[in-house]
Amino acid sequence: MKKIYIISALSLLGLVPSVVSCSSDEDISGIPQSGSAREIRFATETDLTRAHKDITATNLATFNVYAYTSESDSLAPYMDNVVVTKSANNVWTYSPVKYWPANNSLDFYAFSPADWVGSNSPLRPVSYDANPYSGGMKDIVYAVCSDIKGNLDRPNPQVMLNFRHALSKLTLKLSSNTPNVKVEISSVALSNVKTKGNFLFPKETTSKDQTAENTGKWTDQNDAIHYNLLWPQATDEFVTLTSTPTVLEAQGLGLGGDLYVIPQTLSWANKGAGDDDYIMVVGSIFDAETGDKLWPSENTPEENLSGNSRGDGTMKFPLTTSSLSEWQPGYHYIYSLVINVDDQMGAIQFGTPSVDSYVEVTTTYE
Repeated sequence: MKKIYIISALSLLGLVPSVVSCSSDEDISGIPQSGSAREIRFATETDLTRAHKDITATNLATFNVYAYTSESDSLAPYMDNVVVTKSANNVWTYSPVKYWPANNSLDFYAFSPADWVGSNSPLRPVSYDANPYSGGMKDIVYAVCSDIKGNLDRPNPQVMLNFRHALSKLTLKLSSNTPNVKVEISSVALSNVKTKGNFLFPKETTSKDQTAENTGKWTDQNDAIHYNLLWPQATDEFVTLTSTPTVLEAQGLGLGGDLYVIPQTLSWANKGAGDDDYIMVVGSIFDAETGDKLWPSENTPEENLSGNSRGDGTMKFPLTTSSLSEWQPGYHYIYSLVINVDDQMGAIQFGTPSVDSYVEVTTTYE
């Protein structure tokens, strides 16, 4: 019997950054103490994320901010999509400078990159399109500081912003640790991933203790597409798996690398049919020494055949698991697919032999 063993594993890494409470009277070391004490100043904290595409306080060079004197956008904002930029000496500056109102507190809504919210009010649902084929594929962050007043008794009141990641991050790794076979992958895609939705900024400060009330939410997710992670345009772009987990690189028409996706619920109700969400891997498995194809074979079910000219097979792995039914904002989901086969797959083997007994035919002459 020919057998294929396919193992999938999933791990979650929280991307929630380190947090400080939102306040306007912190005295940050290294920040110049000159200027009017009534100026609205900004500072940010370094978070825990270190991947090269992720936005961190280390590589965050600019963000935009709105400020309101109430929770209604019927009045003109006190700060209207103001660009705040990090200077060479790590001081956050903007122009023209705004001053703390004497009799009102302020609610601050900050975000990056600038084209995410743009001229839309953060007090209303903000639409976003994460389609990588139309400019998605980037991290977006947000911060809220609510009900803040300038402390005129301190020489340098600052608004401390803690940014959260608004999207979910995905990483897909593939490997095979069966030495006697060659697993060659010709395409990889994520199926039925929704790319559009509306983001609602929280009303409460994005502080250290993350709660449902101080975390942004997504609604109206729609427009599901196939994310093509590996889509070769030549045979030399096929990927041969090794025992070292491989993160697919962007080549051909494949996106490769990490993905930033809209948080959404996941489904696996029809074993990869209908609106199910899954990882689709297309490829073939060969004998490493002879090059003979071991899978797919004449015994492979029709639903596992790709129909391409190479005669590859199709494997489907659900994006949902027994412990995971949705992607949440600020989480990094790592899907690790280990595609193994029986190391004797397809080989001619001999079992314990048996020998027929002689059939006795007795003839007697007298």
